This record gives sequence, structure tokens and C-alpha cells, in this order.
Amino acid sequence: MTENILASFQQWLLEEGRATKTIESYVSDVKGFQEFLNEKATNEQQPLSRFSFVRYQQHLLDNQFAISTINKKVNSLKVYNDFLQRNVLVSEDFIQLKRDKVQIAAGSEHVVTAMSEKEVEKLLFYLEDDTKVSHRNKVIAYLLLYTAVRVSELVNIKLGDIDSLTATLKVRGKGGKSACGKMV
Repeated sequence: MTENILASFQQWLLEEGRATKTIESYVSDVKGFQEFLNEKATNEQQPLSRFSFVRYQQHLLDNQFAISTINKKVNSLKVYNDFLQRNVLVSEDFIQLKRDKVQIAAGSEHVVTAMSEKEVEKLLFYLEDDTKVSHRNKVIAYLLLYTAVRVSELVNIKLGDIDSLTATLKVRGKGGKSACGKMV
């Protein structure tokens, strides 16, 4: 029965327009949860319960999974819980992200610092020296400095994505989404 539910869950995610990698991640996380339940030989009649979720979350903590990994799995199971509720396979919302995401200890968050105005000015001055910086690297630096483009999006930009007639650049983002922006 769980294989049928998992196949239905995967189909629902596809119909909801989720990206292929997102679907793979959610399905993998739910399979991991189901494997945990099978190993513990629980006699659960429901595909998900509050009790089984809390036991699984504690199992992840006990096995020292990274907090970010645990929170990703919690998110996947929350989406699975929503699917099960919509299809009347469970009656309750067993997972609530605000309550169930593992909190990161204060002070351990990765701190990102922005460049100061002086550092930006120094970089821009350096970029203008054609003997030190190639045209390609100059474009890369300007894109990273002045747009919200991710590095993964930047490396996937092809020459065909540049329309010099309209002065626009097409960027393919996460989940295959694309956006065009005016180049100045």
C-alpha cells in the first residue's frame, strides 16, 4: 500500500508543478522515513502519525544528522502530510514547521558579511584594468556584484541567453524557472 501512496504522492507533486529535483528529494525523504518505520517494525495503520514522526526526528538527532538535513527532511514530511490530508489518508496536520524544525543554536549561524563601499570601490577600480582582468571575468564580477544571480545560475548562462538587440539577459534558475533582465 505504501508504494501506491508514494507513487500518488510523486504524481501529485508533478501536477503541482514542483521541479524534478524537488520531487526526487521529497520522495527520497519519505522513503527514508518509511524505511525507518519498517526497521522499527511498527504496526502503524496510518502512513504518518505524530508519534512516528517524533520518533523519526529523534532518530535523526541521535544519529547526528546535520540540522539542515533534518530540517529538509521535516519539510519533505510536512509536504507529504499535506498530501495525505488532501487525500483523506490522515485526518490531522501532524507536522507544523514552526514547532518541528530543529532550531540552530544561537551564534552558530553562518554569518554573511557584505562588502564595504570601500571594498566595492577597490574591486571596481581593479576590474577596469584590462591588463589584469579579462572581459569575461569582468562580466562575471559585475553580474555577481549587481544582480541577485546565484553562482549556479551564473555558470549556466550561455551566449544564446544574451540578446544584444534588446539588451536583455536570460537566466535559468532553480527548478528550471527563467527570468530576463535588462542589461545597462
